Amino acid sequence: MEQLTNIEKFILAYLWYEYGGALYFYRGTEEPEHFLARSILDEFVKGRPIFYDRVFQALVNGFKKLTQYWMIELRGYEIALTSYGKEVVKKISKEEYEKLKQLLSTGKI
Repeated sequence: MEQLTNIEKFILAYLWYEYGGALYFYRGTEEPEHFLARSILDEFVKGRPIFYDRVFQALVNGFKKLTQYWMIELRGYEIALTSYGKEVVKKISKEEYEKLKQLLSTGKI
């Protein structure tokens, strides 16, 4: 598998296992990477613990890297796995995704 960080693996697996590979969103004036990172953190992390900003920035950077490597596409109000991203994410098991969710929710990712 490509050399992906745990954050990048989480993003790919999140899109795959939670949304079937594509997600529509409304971001307002915020950059899409920032909106998506904040949405994910709001879903998995309660409040604003000390690690919030660090994980937020890691998610933003993960979205940018995955876009640069053509694993995801961010267009307007949609984020979707590319065919390459789908190929890569199929190597991430549901069990690994569950572990990554736990690591994210505790800031250890």
